[in-house]
Amino acid sequence: MKESAGAIRALTPARFWGWMLAFGAFAALCVVIAPIFGSVNISFARALDFSIPLVNNPDREILFATRLPRIVLALVTGASLALSGAALQALLRNPLASPFTLGVASGGTLGAALVIFLGVGGAMLVPGTVAGSFVFSLGTLALVWALAYRRGRLPTGTLLLAGVSVNFLFAAVVLLLQYLSDFEQNMALIRWMMGSLDTVGYAPVWGILPVLVIAAVALFVCARAFNLLALGDEAARTAGVDLELLEVVGFLASGLLAGAAVSQVGPIGFVGLIVPHAVRMMVGPDYRLVLPGSLLVGAGFLVLCDLVSRTALGGTELPPGIITALLGAPFFLWLLKTKSSEVFV
Repeated sequence: MKESAGAIRALTPARFWGWMLAFGAFAALCVVIAPIFGSVNISFARALDFSIPLVNNPDREILFATRLPRIVLALVTGASLALSGAALQALLRNPLASPFTLGVASGGTLGAALVIFLGVGGAMLVPGTVAGSFVFSLGTLALVWALAYRRGRLPTGTLLLAGVSVNFLFAAVVLLLQYLSDFEQNMALIRWMMGSLDTVGYAPVWGILPVLVIAAVALFVCARAFNLLALGDEAARTAGVDLELLEVVGFLASGLLAGAAVSQVGPIGFVGLIVPHAVRMMVGPDYRLVLPGSLLVGAGFLVLCDLVSRTALGGTELPPGIITALLGAPFFLWLLKTKSSEVFV
């Protein structure tokens, strides 16, 4: 399975900044709209009136302690998942690749499931499920790497098979833990597996943001190499691309982005599949646009999905992963139907 390289237009500063402004405006518009709606109507004039003491101003408490932290968490989570998906699709040259292809989500879920099942982590500096999920996400990266690494290379086919195999294995172990768990543990695990952006404060944001910044810089530097990689290994080598280094950077950056996001909010699927495709449909296959574009569009996209999850049923909140799945599954089927010549060789 390989992704078609397509034709890459010359990238002028005007074209680059034009698209970045458009994508940035989309993300900014989502941020402006999202705080307006919620299960409780608030007065923004009152919320922004700092002359009123906080104890007498529930509007300010709702806006600054609940809605804005949740929006910021959605921004960094959506950006991380979308950027991870775009990088994996470039690295594997496979339009069906997503952040969960490498088994990171199943590894993170297994880590959280073990913490819940064993009842440990209550006295840790960070929530036990966060710590367990992130450690197991990193462990999954190492395991998939060890299974796929051959003679200084990470063959894409072997990498995909290793990720799929680890996914099935860890999913089976999670099911076993669910079977052995009591009702309360089962409910806690099911709730975690649905994914949630519900937060008070910015602690989860700081668990993702440093990884996002470092990984984004590393991947943006690799954008031109990803363009050359789409032409084939030999063409990329001839153009001076260090394929081994590119694979290591792309693999680690993508996996860490997904692992950081999953550990903080649980598995929220399809963001890394939908967003890179939507961006490529607009700007073409040039990863100098696709990577930063996916980051910005992914941020705004998850904010919108979270807004729908908070308001669709009135006072009842849906997990945002349900919204992304309802959008992503039909998109996946459309991709198989209309892009089969690009997906399968």
